[in-house]
Amino acid sequence: MTFLPQFFNALNSQNIQFCVLRNYQSLPESTDGSDLDILINKKDATKFITVISEISFNQGGKIISIIPSINYPKICVLGNIENGWGIMIDLHYDEICYRDYTILSNKNVWRNTFQHNDEIAALNTKADALVGLFKELLNNGTCREKYFNNFKNLALDEEFLNEVFQDIEKPEFIPILIETKNNSYSKNEINRLVKALNKFFPKRTINSIKKISKLSRLFKQPGYTIAFLGTDGSGKSTVIEKVKPTLNEAFHNAVYYEHMRPNKLPSIARLLGKKEEFNGPVTNPHGSSTSGFFGSLVRWSYYMLDYTVGFYLKIWPKKAIRSCVWMFDRYYYDYLIDPRRGRIQLPFWVLKLGQFIIPEPDIILCLGTDAAVIHKRKPELPLEEVERQVAALKKFCNAHKRAVWIDTGKSIEASSNDALNAIIEKMAKRFESVKLSK
Repeated sequence: MTFLPQFFNALNSQNIQFCVLRNYQSLPESTDGSDLDILINKKDATKFITVISEISFNQGGKIISIIPSINYPKICVLGNIENGWGIMIDLHYDEICYRDYTILSNKNVWRNTFQHNDEIAALNTKADALVGLFKELLNNGTCREKYFNNFKNLALDEEFLNEVFQDIEKPEFIPILIETKNNSYSKNEINRLVKALNKFFPKRTINSIKKISKLSRLFKQPGYTIAFLGTDGSGKSTVIEKVKPTLNEAFHNAVYYEHMRPNKLPSIARLLGKKEEFNGPVTNPHGSSTSGFFGSLVRWSYYMLDYTVGFYLKIWPKKAIRSCVWMFDRYYYDYLIDPRRGRIQLPFWVLKLGQFIIPEPDIILCLGTDAAVIHKRKPELPLEEVERQVAALKKFCNAHKRAVWIDTGKSIEASSNDALNAIIEKMAKRFESVKLSK
């Protein structure tokens, strides 16, 4: 990823003081699949975000998700150079905090910083081990053995602990940590540390500023839903598989896949004890007979519950507060374009009404090309039916403001790149005016 070398070079050349908090070993070439945890002085926040914007733009990218915060905002960046790239940046201002308590003060961050590869300022192993232990215990109420052992092996230095805890005015906690020297990892030992931490760093009620900040995410949600539409043979599965790894880089493995609907409710087939309706590529999309009017109404009504209630129970809680992506291979609109595939036989106006009831995806990618090309790839349906579906999908795409047409008559690389470009542009618009701290 060429973004990272240019990014760190810009930080250094513009004298923006920074410290990479963990996973620095492969920098500046790679984060090894991790996010980038980095601390800066808050006074440099504007310069820092400008560097991200300019370097990402040079690499065909933009900021596509932001979770604003007073102390530690998150930033997701997505680009299309080199077959696509992405990164999530966990930003810390001035000091390292958990539960809104300072664990490592600004002075102690810089005191425990060293130069990796002569260009990456990183937190040393001693401070990293302490921070890792506290992060596990305070955030999760438990601790994995590797973090406990790292602390014992690297951070049990009384002089170091004195510097840290005298600075945050909690020197009485030092003996509790020193005691781990003679204790092995066990449930009782972790419980002892958790109990002590809860005493010295008790949970705080969320203040009004933080509540407002979290509520603001509902209007600029950090998460997205993307629907991929197209006839069989249009290239949906191929394009999804091409863009998914890049999206996973940008959203740090928070990309979820669903077929057709939220799937909070089980399929009707499963309810009836039959084989799942979708289990890989469909070889005969019109093989099953459509239900009659009453059966279609029941089927449609049941799945409408999944598109509405199921969506708000499963999809919305995550995308409203987290940087994530839900990818849908097909969506409700298939009932409009190819109702026979969904075994639905209802008046078009009923199906159209459903479109205005359901929460619609943030981005809709309509994939297609010349019907003859699609029919040659997958000849299961008559050419005339493929032509009808392609025409219906184009009409839908032209009428929907969230939809973008992707020509899949090109090479796989070109079509996937077009899809990624459309995703970047749509996502970036949401955060053009969002500030990092609120």
